[in-house]
Amino acid sequence: MSPIEQGQAVEALYATGHWLLGLARYPDAAVVFRAMTVAAPTDERSWLALGACHEAIGQTDIATGLYEIGSHVAAPAVRCAVARARALRALGRESEATEVAQCASQLAQELGDVELCVLATRELRAAA
Repeated sequence: MSPIEQGQAVEALYATGHWLLGLARYPDAAVVFRAMTVAAPTDERSWLALGACHEAIGQTDIATGLYEIGSHVAAPAVRCAVARARALRALGRESEATEVAQCASQLAQELGDVELCVLATRELRAAA
């Protein structure tokens, strides 16, 4: 498969997964996003979407682990770190949430990405 075809396949997986997510078909969407993590493990979107599926069905602990994996595999993955902080907070793990949010904020600043800085700062404030 050429790089262009691979990119198109990944985009098709992403679109299909989001379509299923929009229909609240979370287990089906999770299957698609799992395939996307295999096809494009460094694409942060796959980890975020798969984690969102697990959060939607009440498996926040699994989502937290997925966001952590995505933070490493798709690095730099500020959005995964922010999602992990949010999920940790939902689990009542406040100190961990604050620590992860601080790391996300620092990473966003190092990257010089204003949008990510705003996102991470919001989560940092929510975690504090």
